[in-house]
Amino acid sequence: MERPDKDENRAFYDTQREHDRLRFDEHPSKAFLADTLVHWVTSDLAPGARILDIAGGSGAYASRIVRAAQVTVVGLDISASMIEQRAEDPLLPENVVGDMEELPFDESSFDAALFVACLHHVPDPLPALEEAHRILKPGGRLFAAEPCSLRVGKTGVAPVPGHQHEFRISLPYLAGRIRTAGFHIDEIAGKRTVLRLVRPILRHPSLETFRTADRLDRALAHVPGYTRLAELALIRGTRPIGSEH
Repeated sequence: MERPDKDENRAFYDTQREHDRLRFDEHPSKAFLADTLVHWVTSDLAPGARILDIAGGSGAYASRIVRAAQVTVVGLDISASMIEQRAEDPLLPENVVGDMEELPFDESSFDAALFVACLHHVPDPLPALEEAHRILKPGGRLFAAEPCSLRVGKTGVAPVPGHQHEFRISLPYLAGRIRTAGFHIDEIAGKRTVLRLVRPILRHPSLETFRTADRLDRALAHVPGYTRLAELALIRGTRPIGSEH
């Protein structure tokens, strides 16, 4: 079956040349995500953990993770160009061109699986999540960081007009697909909620603004329904011990 979303994803990223993967100076949103993501992932894994960075692009976040903890990160991306760029980092030697819906790895071969801003590139994240469940060891961790939209109907997902490789997804929809894939959800954290509310008047926030807004988000997280308004969802799950794929 033809998949225009995959074809467009591959074509788009094959033409991209990302900046130095260790520099985020010109991208406060990426710098904020990197700072958040590295601690979030590494604080929950034991030394020696083997992580699969699924649809991880040129390895911008993986590069920081392997420098922050004694872990191994294996990269997979649909774009050959992204994989070539990953290989430029000596600490990211294991990389493969592949489809996140058909992972070329054995069952129970990783301690953790990481999705960063990639599940909204497919019309339904369930097949990719089921594959992540398959390749994780029982007790293995899932980390998903995805932008979330409030502009979706009851289905929780909607195509972005004019972009065949972009889909809007809601936070509850994403959490539901993670559960359906067989994971137990351990944590759902909402990020950039304050920034979403002030975005019309603050179009280019600095890194310090991101950090200040995040402190406000954490203070307000206990308010019922607040997390659902988040612009970015961080969801951590576990493949239950004894679970079958």
